[in-house]
Amino acid sequence: MILCKADSGELFLDGIIGADWTGEGITAAAVGDSLKAIKGRAVVRINSPGGSADEGVAIYNLLKRHAGGVDTHNEALAASAASIIFLAGDKRTMERGSKLMIHRAHTIAIGNSVDMTKMSEVLAMYDTQMADLYAEYMALDSTEVLSMMTDETWFDAADAVASGLATDLLPTVRRKAAAAAAWLKHPPQDLFEEAAEQEAAAITKSAYSQRKERETRLRLYPR
Repeated sequence: MILCKADSGELFLDGIIGADWTGEGITAAAVGDSLKAIKGRAVVRINSPGGSADEGVAIYNLLKRHAGGVDTHNEALAASAASIIFLAGDKRTMERGSKLMIHRAHTIAIGNSVDMTKMSEVLAMYDTQMADLYAEYMALDSTEVLSMMTDETWFDAADAVASGLATDLLPTVRRKAAAAAAWLKHPPQDLFEEAAEQEAAAITKSAYSQRKERETRLRLYPR
């Protein structure tokens, strides 16, 4: 699914990359049509398990050419071909709880031994190209990246930033201690520490208010 909000400059990519057997999916043609409505900077929000490597690269290059510039947000998952699209952003933000995955290319093939050998060579070419692209953003050479792709490497938000694949992550927002402690059977200690800090701050503020009140009374009614 592709959703474009031209007024806010947001482009939502949610689903499989490339057309599936029903004709549904996120294609470069559809992304290009939606992008025309965004005149300034585009914010591309991604939630996708991946799909076609070629379609992912085409969308990546399309976003890179957008005159207004592009920032990408990983809303939940940017895996496989979707991780390539995520790299198109100048600013690449991992939302809370989001994940990113890189792996070697795979396909389905039918044929004889010669056909299988040829397909293996083609897949190896895809792997090399993808490793080279990832390596442009990571402090690793292509061989090291290819090894990570072989292992099917997953990154949480912090790992993605540390690797260079992402540039930013949204900070975790902790619920207020009273709301959490009221229904959790064994809340973590830091919730109580936060509650203590809040209580100390309230006491300090109260003491300050009382002192100011006394000073006011003394000015109005000196002894």
